[in-house]
Amino acid sequence: MESYVLSCCSTVDISKEWAEKRNILLAYFRFYLNEEEYRDDFYASLSQEKLFERMLNGEKSKTSQVNSEEYMALFRPSLEAGKDIVHFCLSSGISGTRNSCEIAKDILLEEFPDRKIEIIDSLSASVGYGLLVDKAADLRDQGLSMEELVEKILEYRNHLHGYFFTSDLRFFIQGGRISKAAGFIGGLLNICPIIMITEEGTLKPIEKARGKKQAFSNLLSKMEKKGFMEEEKVFLCHSACPEDVETLKEKILERYPKAKIETFVIGGTIACHTGPGTVACFFFGREGR
Repeated sequence: MESYVLSCCSTVDISKEWAEKRNILLAYFRFYLNEEEYRDDFYASLSQEKLFERMLNGEKSKTSQVNSEEYMALFRPSLEAGKDIVHFCLSSGISGTRNSCEIAKDILLEEFPDRKIEIIDSLSASVGYGLLVDKAADLRDQGLSMEELVEKILEYRNHLHGYFFTSDLRFFIQGGRISKAAGFIGGLLNICPIIMITEEGTLKPIEKARGKKQAFSNLLSKMEKKGFMEEEKVFLCHSACPEDVETLKEKILERYPKAKIETFVIGGTIACHTGPGTVACFFFGREGR
């Protein structure tokens, strides 16, 4: 029986059922529409369709990270049961939640000096974050000790690649990630910006694809360039564009027939920033970030 537990936040964008099946504890982010609070709970509280409908109707959205008190409440039962903890955080490059987690860790270790808590910055988001936690669950199930798992998962983190594009620039403009002028021109020219998650866990626009067809081609080129490890899983996700993510899946399988691909829906927290029309691809490559 493992002497440690794994935990993460709901911004892994997979499912509650996945977390329960893989024996992973969850902390929940929150998001707001016109100050009305919702739990980021894989759309149990509010459907993605309703979220986007309200956003497109002009309701202002914002998000809220897990605070230190909530982390303490999540960790305490495991510590009381004599278990150590490995917690994975949403990238510190886009969220301050790691700081809240470190505060909780410091307080709890004073109370439980014989226990250990490891905080791992995923340096990723959405199902890329989820892919790293899923790999950690594989390593745990293989019998690795906590120390061995942490060492191994940090190696995998350095080989975790994430790229996404959007065909709907409205909320990227609204959030200030793209200027109104650039967004207007991009709309006229059918531009789909390609954005990568950097080694620091931040978002960086790297290319401008002319339409979805070129965007799909560019993502496949990234997989080839980074030495996609075909024996590992690929996690894809989307925001209200299931046909696009299925097209990407088909194109990946044409090039990599043995690829193990799973598709998911982008969760509420991330969706508040992307809006509809986003497709993302996360994979492990032989090349580092």
